[in-house]
Amino acid sequence: MDKYFENARGMFLTEGWKTFQDELEEAINACTLDSCSTAEEFWQMRGRLITLRQMAGYENAMLVAEAQQEADHAS
Repeated sequence: MDKYFENARGMFLTEGWKTFQDELEEAINACTLDSCSTAEEFWQMRGRLITLRQMAGYENAMLVAEAQQEADHAS
């Protein structure tokens, strides 16, 4: 599992990851309820927004999981 977190940290330091995060932020900002004219469009937009936010939060989730693993091993 240590290699898993090490690989993730390495990815987070790349320019490609930073660019990907910028693009995710732009996509999140582009998701507006104003563009939804039907209930189906609303639910599709909601699903898209949930997915985008999950991807945007991946780095933080990985860092929290790694810190939790370290705390578990220290106990």
